[in-house]
Amino acid sequence: MDTIPSEYIRSENEQPAATTLHGVVLQVPVIDISEDANEEKIVELVAEASKEWGIFQVINHGIPDEVIGNLQKVGKEFFEEVPQEEKELIAKNPGSQSIEGYGTSLQKEVEGKKGWVDHLFHKIWPPSAINYRYWPKNPPSYRFFLYILYAQSFRLP
Repeated sequence: MDTIPSEYIRSENEQPAATTLHGVVLQVPVIDISEDANEEKIVELVAEASKEWGIFQVINHGIPDEVIGNLQKVGKEFFEEVPQEEKELIAKNPGSQSIEGYGTSLQKEVEGKKGWVDHLFHKIWPPSAINYRYWPKNPPSYRFFLYILYAQSFRLP
């Protein structure tokens, strides 16, 4: 398929730019994990934010913007450039309770338009839980940048 079916295309005013936020501005919990932050308090804040919001923003994590940008770039390459057949090689197993793997799901219909979401989940921590079967081989730099992120996140040499 080379085109997006019309039932998935939102009107132009519903297609915000990457830096545009329309509607209500949510105050998502912000968690500071700087060197001098209290570890017990961080755990408490993460648990609370996860329970109440399901999401939170982490600041002062020490991961350079360049590392994050590179990982975003290879993620975008995966979704936009890797052929569907190759994505299917790392797909979630049907009926599996695991969140890991590539998948596509259709979201509920809102105002006559359907939501379409492609996703890729895999574990990076703890090392014993990593299943490389779900890590894409392409783009080739994906695994490299994920390792760099991992090293930065867990302060590895």
